[in-house]
Amino acid sequence: MAAAVVVLAALGWDEYVKLMRFQPLGIDFMPMWAAGHEIFRHPDRVYDFSKLTHFQHPLLAGFRGPRPFVYPPTSLLLFAPIALLPFGLANALWTIFGLVAMLCVLAGPVPRSLVLTAMVLMPAGVLVLLTGQITFLVVALAVGGLLGLERRPLLAGTLFGLAGVLKPQAMVLLPVALIALGQWRVIATTTLVAALAVIASLILFGAGIWIEWVLALGQFDRWVMRAYALEEWMVTPTALGMNLRLDPGSLDVWRLAFGVGAVAMVAWVFRSTGDLARRIAALLGGSLFITPYAMHYDAALVAPAAAIMLARRTSPGAWIAALIASFVLCFASQSHWGAAAVTAFTLFAALTPAGALGGNWRASEFEAGSLLPPSSPRIHRLEGIDRA
Repeated sequence: MAAAVVVLAALGWDEYVKLMRFQPLGIDFMPMWAAGHEIFRHPDRVYDFSKLTHFQHPLLAGFRGPRPFVYPPTSLLLFAPIALLPFGLANALWTIFGLVAMLCVLAGPVPRSLVLTAMVLMPAGVLVLLTGQITFLVVALAVGGLLGLERRPLLAGTLFGLAGVLKPQAMVLLPVALIALGQWRVIATTTLVAALAVIASLILFGAGIWIEWVLALGQFDRWVMRAYALEEWMVTPTALGMNLRLDPGSLDVWRLAFGVGAVAMVAWVFRSTGDLARRIAALLGGSLFITPYAMHYDAALVAPAAAIMLARRTSPGAWIAALIASFVLCFASQSHWGAAAVTAFTLFAALTPAGALGGNWRASEFEAGSLLPPSSPRIHRLEGIDRA
């Protein structure tokens, strides 16, 4: 793992040098900051691609191309306060906050600093750090919710609701998971938090901003799915089908198969196991099977599953399998290969039980709501209660 950290750090530095030649640091956070800045001053600019891009021009340092904002109006409840700061300071605090939040949530399930460091330095993680994406914060909220499912349903629902109003496409399969578990209190809390956020956005920003968002989504989808320069960096099964040059009819069948498969995968995984790595891969990785558009940095959504497998599967066979799967996930940042790599990792991590590989890490560690090691007397007592 130490060798992996060194290699990943070298690759990350190389990526930093290459990217900074033609784009500024925090380029993906820039539209979020710009939208938060303009929502009260010039709200007509928020979902107008050309106007918002023009507003960002002084910060783009020669970068050409549209810089739209397509997150839902509820996300502006977060971005508007952040935009009160100058962009450079806001970007630094935003990136640090997302990183620290994710590491704090994962410190229990992944009690190994080398594994956490390697997870952050994976190519997708480096891209999140360099571009200022929202991925780390969504991971922190989603994994925190998963950890609190059994013992803290109100907290879990609150975290899920916040993740959903920030990046709804990442949580698109959450209702399937919660219904499969019969977690009605979590469902009610998640719905309430999301509803309160929508009401707050209506009061502060007006109903018109929601109409503009819906129209912007359609425009964005048409633009992004026709942009070859973006297509080669997408990591969804839809992009994989496009890379395979499927005709439109076959591509629709392909997308439908992955969408139905994702729903079945989430329902089965959440009903059959409490293995946190498998649940993360199914829930967040499965969301990539539904949405047609997701870029290479979105592979960081499933990186915690790789970290948990590396930290918790201690038998040689299970650990080597986890290492190989993590290596495959690193190809998420490779053009055209990323979609195949992320799809393969998601299917492996979600559908392969640790015990099938000779692993001795039991899902009951998380089902019992404890992060204690398997040898802990408390775990044995809880397992005895379960058997009784």
